[in-house]
Amino acid sequence: MSGFQNAGVTKGIMILLALTSLSASLLDVKPYLHLQLVPHITKYRQFWRIAVHPFAFANSTELLIGEILFYNVGVAIERAFGSRKYASYILVSSLLSTFIASISIVLGYKFGLNSIPAGPYGIIFSLLWQQYRIFPSLYHFRVFGIEFSSKVFNWILAAQLLLSKPPSSLLISLIGLLTGYIYRTDTLFPLPSLSISRRRLLVRRSLKTYRIPLSVYRLLSRLFSPIVGESLPPRRSQRVLPGQQSQSQIQFTQRGSSIATALNTGATNQNGSARSRLRSLLSNRLNTNATQAGTSPTVNTTIGNDRRAGGEGQGSGGGAQRSGEPGSATAAMGEWVNEITGRGTRVASEEEISTLSSMFPNLSREVIVRALQTNDFNTAQAVEALLQESG
Repeated sequence: MSGFQNAGVTKGIMILLALTSLSASLLDVKPYLHLQLVPHITKYRQFWRIAVHPFAFANSTELLIGEILFYNVGVAIERAFGSRKYASYILVSSLLSTFIASISIVLGYKFGLNSIPAGPYGIIFSLLWQQYRIFPSLYHFRVFGIEFSSKVFNWILAAQLLLSKPPSSLLISLIGLLTGYIYRTDTLFPLPSLSISRRRLLVRRSLKTYRIPLSVYRLLSRLFSPIVGESLPPRRSQRVLPGQQSQSQIQFTQRGSSIATALNTGATNQNGSARSRLRSLLSNRLNTNATQAGTSPTVNTTIGNDRRAGGEGQGSGGGAQRSGEPGSATAAMGEWVNEITGRGTRVASEEEISTLSSMFPNLSREVIVRALQTNDFNTAQAVEALLQESG
């Protein structure tokens, strides 16, 4: 998913959280997930609950809300921090919130605070505090005269977690906010140090300066990267939207020479056959567009240096403004209707594929077919896209 680009740690946490929560539900071990002082800790000595309870939610509703909050908040914070600092922050927040929660139920047992619900509540609310302190609001709006910011939607989801199992969920949520506040302060804490030069096991420094050792981080990254996978950047659309005809014409003009060079190269390698096939394809496509627009086409198939391939939308007679051209509003609306209804779909012909294969012999058939499909089977635009990818 492109939404997880440069956010591999958040993606791994979300995958782990989903797997552990679903496994706990299938294996019917959900009663063992929450942290409860009496009788689990005091009588049965189940101290492992302290370490286990942040790793899974007890029901699907909390899991869904938690995953949404991790995606909405965690991805942005990891991109701002960097993966190593973000992983260190998650480790520190988890340990600190668990420690404070354990002390809280010991001190609050007499007041009815005996348990902590299962799930990474402390981490989620600590992330919400970081978002509140780091990122400004994108916009503000009013509802019944009350002003809200763009962050209110995340806080609405968080409120459902906060009120899911009161008062224990309220307690751990406040502890998470306190953890986020403590992390941003300059208060010195004794933190472990694996540096040989310092020759000390504990070093006093602020929590936000702590980093997971680089060797450990690289080892964990090497182990879990094949499982988590890599996220590609979001694909930029190459279609021309209504109102952008002038910009697309400028781009076609600037890159016309590159396309002409590619056409000349393909013609040299295939004794001129690739250029003639491409001229035929472009002429047929222009004839089709002109027929749909209700005009008689006038195509010069012997344009020097293949100027038609580099600037299809620059033909004389206002060709760029015809309703059948790819950049017009009518064509854009027609494409949208065809995508919904499923009409007008087709596959790349062998002639189109062979033409581009002769021009780009080093590219595979799948890449060429994808380029044609992406550019609505416009051969000139497909040539331009392949030149950009290979160049």
